[in-house]
Amino acid sequence: MSWRPPVPMGYLDSIQAVGGFAAPLLAGGSFTLAVVALQSAPGPAGVSRWPNAALALFVLSGLLQIATIQATAWARRYMCTPGDLREWFPGEETDGTPSPFLIGMQESHLRQAQRWANMARGFYHAGIIALLAGLLVICVPRGQLTGGRWTVLAVCAAGIVGELAWLVRATFLDRAIRRDAWLGMAVLLAIPVSVSAPGIWHGWPVRIGGAACLLLCLLPLVLRRSVTSALSLSLGAIALLIRIPHPLLVVTLVPAFLLGAHTFVDLTRRQRAVSG
Repeated sequence: MSWRPPVPMGYLDSIQAVGGFAAPLLAGGSFTLAVVALQSAPGPAGVSRWPNAALALFVLSGLLQIATIQATAWARRYMCTPGDLREWFPGEETDGTPSPFLIGMQESHLRQAQRWANMARGFYHAGIIALLAGLLVICVPRGQLTGGRWTVLAVCAAGIVGELAWLVRATFLDRAIRRDAWLGMAVLLAIPVSVSAPGIWHGWPVRIGGAACLLLCLLPLVLRRSVTSALSLSLGAIALLIRIPHPLLVVTLVPAFLLGAHTFVDLTRRQRAVSG
């Protein structure tokens, strides 16, 4: 029997760097921005159109980064090398060959370390997305948007899309699984864009653009026989065009959003199974 190598190499160390340095800085920045959002009171005098939504996103981002730090600490508890185990259990190695007990302990520690490291990584990326979404929301002013503010919103939106694209590319290494993940990400992005855009800028161009975003996701879903998601997006596109009340629009798109989120969870499990 032989030692099991700590695969993937460098993964656990990278998580320690995230939880020990990046996450605390992002947590502090998120809570600082939450204070800024508190100073933008609701009403005509407010700086932001939706200060409470921005406040919730900033607080959520800070809490997720704190969860990252905690999960990283737990991952560190289980990180060990074959040399560490030799020192802890000197009698469990004969002529350089570890005993089944020692090998089993290393595998158990690796499983636990990777489990907590995966949780830390998930909390970290979710916190970044919440932070970027909060920046997008707090930058939406009251009244009409100027050309300069549209540029700011476009930069914030590009940051969210870039973070999601980075997450998909880094998580789904299998090409077939990654193609499904790109479709899932497109659906999950199209829904909040279609729901929130009419609240930022009133007018038919925005509603038509939102409906177009939903309809672009229909063909791949139909080809994959995702009937429920396709029907939900179709109803959402119709709701945008006929201008039904906004709460009803949200209700029509909830099934597609939940199924898209479930698809991401399933794809993550498939990728882990493929990666071994």
